[in-house]
Amino acid sequence: MKKFVTILLFVPLVALASCGKTSDPAISVYTRDTTSGTRDGFMSAIGYSEAKSDNSKLAQGYIQVASNGDMISSLKNDENGLGYISLSTLSTSTLTGLSYESVKPSESSVLDGTYKMTRNFNYIVRDTYKDEKVASIVAAYRAFLSTSDAKATMKQLGGILSIASSDPTWASIKANYPVAAEDNKAITIHFGGSTSVEEMAKALSKEFSPLCGNFVSEHNHTGSGDAYKRTQGSDKDSASALDIAFASREFSSSEAAAKGTTSKMCTDAIVAAVNAKNTKISNITAASLKGIYSGTITKWSQLSE
Repeated sequence: MKKFVTILLFVPLVALASCGKTSDPAISVYTRDTTSGTRDGFMSAIGYSEAKSDNSKLAQGYIQVASNGDMISSLKNDENGLGYISLSTLSTSTLTGLSYESVKPSESSVLDGTYKMTRNFNYIVRDTYKDEKVASIVAAYRAFLSTSDAKATMKQLGGILSIASSDPTWASIKANYPVAAEDNKAITIHFGGSTSVEEMAKALSKEFSPLCGNFVSEHNHTGSGDAYKRTQGSDKDSASALDIAFASREFSSSEAAAKGTTSKMCTDAIVAAVNAKNTKISNITAASLKGIYSGTITKWSQLSE
C-alpha cells in the first residue's frame, strides 16, 4: 500500500514540473532606446521605420536595454529572447546570429551586397573649439582615421571597409600635423556617442594617443543621439560636451552639422540575435521581424524559415 501511495504522489509532481516549461514559449522582444543608431538601422531595414523613435509601435511587453552590451547580456540570460546587435560584436557575444533573408551575416556578404541589414559608422566633431590645441589634435585624429593604420584597427574590430595600397600611413603624413610632435599629456580629448562604436573608438584613441603627444582620452558613450547633441547641438557647451563623437547611423535632417565636420569611418551590419541555446530558428525574414516587433507574431511556433 505504501508503494502505491508513493506513485500517486509522484505523478502529480511530474505533471507540475512539466507545466513549468511550455513547448510553445512566447518570444521575449528586446529593443534599444529611441536614440540608438542600431535601432534606427534595424527598424529601417525591416520596413518598420515608424518604430524607430516611437515605443508605442512596439509589441506589448517589449524590454528596452540601454546599450549594445546590455542587449548581449540580456539575451545571454533569456533563452526565449530575440534582439539585435552590431555584427562587430557578434563573434565575442556567445549569441547566435540569425541569417537574414537567407543570407548569413559576415564581412564578405556585406561587401558583396547580399546581406542587406547594414549601416555606417560615422563621426562628428565640433564646429568651434575654445582651445586651439584641442582643435589641432582633433584635426590630426581625423587625418589618422584615413590611414591604413587606423583602417586596419577598424577592420580587426569588425568594421567593414577596404584598405587600398594608396592609403597613407600615419608616418607618411605626421609631419603635416605639428601638434603630434608636442607634449600633449595635459590635454584631454572627450569622445562619446554610439555604444556600438565604443570598442572601436577606444581602441583607436588608445592607438593614436602615443602617436600624438600622449593626450588623455576620455570616453563617455551614451548613444548615437548624443553625438550631434553634445558636439554641435543643445549640449555642446554643457558639462557633457564632446570633442568628437560617433554615430552608428546617418545624421538626420534635424541634426544639421556644419559643413566638413562629419565623415564615414566604415560599414557595420546589424544582426538579429538569440540565446545560444535557442535552436528553434536559424534564419529570419524582414516580414517576420516586423511581425515580432509590431506584436502580430508572439510565439516561436509562428515563425518558419
